[in-house]
Amino acid sequence: MTTAQVRLDPMTEAEFQAYFDHIVAKYAASNVTSGNWAAEEAAAKSDRKLRELLPGGLATPDTRLCLARDAVSGERVGIFWLHLRPHGTETAAFVHDIEVDAGLRGRGYGRAVMLAGADLARGLGAVRIGLHVFAHNEVAVALYTSLGFATTDLVMSRPL
Repeated sequence: MTTAQVRLDPMTEAEFQAYFDHIVAKYAASNVTSGNWAAEEAAAKSDRKLRELLPGGLATPDTRLCLARDAVSGERVGIFWLHLRPHGTETAAFVHDIEVDAGLRGRGYGRAVMLAGADLARGLGAVRIGLHVFAHNEVAVALYTSLGFATTDLVMSRPL
């Protein structure tokens, strides 16, 4: 099997607007599935949270919003959202979102995007990279574990 390779290109304003609408819906759905939010409040909470994380939209400081493209064909394969933040006296990177487009999953693009994202973070001066993953996303959990990510916090719940 050939290893997928990608490049990360900065989003345009039009691409960002389409992405923002998509991520609001996706984040709302993930929080409903996880039991964090009620369905009737999820869209508003998601929109509010994402506007807090991206107060400047595409121009939010210390933030990189990218389209992932196949390095050979240039075809869009997904997205990558990285934020830099202080970590003591150093800089850490946090992956707010990574997504491989639905029809292209299972071809190694997720791994390739994460590796390209780590290279991007390193190039921006980050010494570590973190992320949050919803526990119900078992495919992503397996990918991140295989890439050397370790659990640093664990929040659990159960219905009463």
